[in-house]
Amino acid sequence: MNENKKERKKNRDIASPATAEDMAPAGSNPGSSDVTGILDERIRNLREAIEEIDAALAHRKVLNVRFLEQIDREAEEVKRHLNMLQAPWKTGFYPEVEFLRLSFHKSLTSRAKESRTEQLKYWENNVNLAKERRKFLDEYKALVGMRRRLSRNDILPRPEGRSTS
Repeated sequence: MNENKKERKKNRDIASPATAEDMAPAGSNPGSSDVTGILDERIRNLREAIEEIDAALAHRKVLNVRFLEQIDREAEEVKRHLNMLQAPWKTGFYPEVEFLRLSFHKSLTSRAKESRTEQLKYWENNVNLAKERRKFLDEYKALVGMRRRLSRNDILPRPEGRSTS
């Protein structure tokens, strides 16, 4: 079993440099194209992630508006029902009417609480998504800068007598 591990390590050590040299274009740094390919893929993935976060922020804003509009409509409906009830000093004391009045007030309070909860959730979602977006954007900028430095190093001729290894 140990011999198999040693053999695989030996084969990997022997195969790696030859494979890297064979794959690199003539006159370029052998590992350069692999590195820039990996950077390009990571940059593309980060760009897509940032775009997804932007879309999620926009979608969450639309949902927030819809939720708040629905809560407002429900509150207005409750207010209309409450206004249809006559004041207790006009009708006298009727337990059924007072029960309805209290239920409507409780419903209004509940709608106000739902509205505050939705606004808080919206704020929390925006803050979390913005933090994540900022982190991705920082990494994206760093990788783009690294890719630029690498591409400048590949374009400029190397001074004679200096090796990159």
